[in-house]
Amino acid sequence: MVPIRHLLLLLAAINWTYAANVGCWKQPNPPAKQYYTTIFKHCIDAIQDLAKLDKAFAPILFSRKKGVGYKVPERWMEKTCFIVIDMHNDEDEEYVSFHEIAVEAGVIAGACVARPPHLGGTGRVGKNQLMNVTIVGVRWRNDHSFAIG
Repeated sequence: MVPIRHLLLLLAAINWTYAANVGCWKQPNPPAKQYYTTIFKHCIDAIQDLAKLDKAFAPILFSRKKGVGYKVPERWMEKTCFIVIDMHNDEDEEYVSFHEIAVEAGVIAGACVARPPHLGGTGRVGKNQLMNVTIVGVRWRNDHSFAIG
């Protein structure tokens, strides 16, 4: 059996060509607040965490509304990599699987973290493209505190 890490790396490599709908962050000019860089391995570790969730291939209704399926926003963090899923608008609802989210996060990591400037980026998933998947770098310290750029 192939470890999920290797499958995610392969998916990210294959899907770099499908990264047209992914927007990578660009460092703003000072004195604007600067983004933190992230590390590809940290993002793959975070993606693994969300890909291991129960019933990863089952479509789930995601929304910001109370009482509707899986409430967003939701976050996963592994050292310097912070992954956030959220809906585009407050009223949006979308059926998506955690597998789809993991694949999109892999595409973002491949296009926007593995390549310079290593800042992360954002993309969308779902039939109607209503869910945002975002990767940002965080300043990670051994005391497990962090700051978002």
